[in-house]
Amino acid sequence: MLTRRARATGAVAGLTRRALATGAVAGLALAAALVVPGGPAGADPVAECPPGQGNCDVWEHLPGEPGDDDGGSGSGDGGGSGGGDRVCEKDDGTVVPCYDNVLGWFNSADDCYYKRAEPQPTDVEPGKTAYLRTCSAAGSSDLVFLTDPPAGFAPPDPEQMALDLFANLTLDLPEIRTAPSGAPGLVGVPVWLYDASSWEPERRTDVEGGVTVWIEAIPTKIVWRMGNGETLECTSAGIPFKAGVHDPRQPPREACAYPGYPRASSTKQGGRYEITAVKHWTVPWGSSTGEGDQDALSTSRDATTSIQIDELQVVTR
Repeated sequence: MLTRRARATGAVAGLTRRALATGAVAGLALAAALVVPGGPAGADPVAECPPGQGNCDVWEHLPGEPGDDDGGSGSGDGGGSGGGDRVCEKDDGTVVPCYDNVLGWFNSADDCYYKRAEPQPTDVEPGKTAYLRTCSAAGSSDLVFLTDPPAGFAPPDPEQMALDLFANLTLDLPEIRTAPSGAPGLVGVPVWLYDASSWEPERRTDVEGGVTVWIEAIPTKIVWRMGNGETLECTSAGIPFKAGVHDPRQPPREACAYPGYPRASSTKQGGRYEITAVKHWTVPWGSSTGEGDQDALSTSRDATTSIQIDELQVVTR
C-alpha cells in the first residue's frame, strides 16, 4: 500500500525527487562526488557506486548534460539519463556511463549492460526476472533470467516516483454555478448546483532509470456544503440550468440539486448562505515494473460562493 507521505496541494508542490528519495533510490547518491587524482576541484571526497560495484566515479556534469538543473532526469519524457553524473569503468580502463537509456545499468563484473525486459516473458520462472544483457559494442542483446538483480542494477523506487508525481499534481478548483444566479432564490425552491471545471481524468507520467511510472487523478464526487449545516453529495458535475428548457422546480435525475432551503438567509452574516463545493479525486498509480496501487491516494479541492434566499411573499386581499 502506498504511504500517504504527500498531498496534492500547494503546500507540497515544491517537493522534489531529490528531497524525497528513499529505499532503492538512496543508493544512487546523486549528489555525491569523488575526488580522484586529476579530478575536478571542489568535489566531495565521498561517493557511492551502484550496488555491488566499486569502480565508479561521480564527475561533475558538463553544461547541458543530464544532471543540469534545467535539463536533468525526471523530466517526465524519458530524456534524462537516470544515472546522474556517475560513470563506470570497464576492465580495460574505458569509461562508460553507469546507466544508458537504451542499454540499462552497467555491471562491472562482466562489462555488460542489463535492462529489465518489458514486458516480462510469459515463461519466466517464479522468483526470477528476465533481463536484456548487452555485452558487445554492436549492441546485440541476449535474454537472461536471474533470481537477484545483477551488480550495478539500481533503478529508482517506483513508489517514490509516484509520490513525487502526486506531490506536484495540480488540479483545478471547482467552478461553482448555481441557479438561481444573480437574483435571490426562494424558500422551498430547489437550488441547482453545477461544477463547470473539468471532470476528465488527468494523467501524469515520469520516466527515470528505465522505470516508467504514471498516476491518474479521477474525479469521483463533489460534496456541497449548503451553509446551513446540510450537505449534498453528487457523483457528477451536475447539469447547468437552462431557462425555457428546464423547470426550476423539477430538476431532472442527472441534475445535482438541493431540494430547497427551509428558511431565508436574512439571519446569516451578510444575509446570504455560504456554499462550499469540495471536489474529490482518487489517484491510482502504476509502473512498468508491475508495482502500483488502485486505491493508494486521494485528494480534494474546494471553492466557495454564496446565495441569497428570501421568503416567498404571499399577497392576500
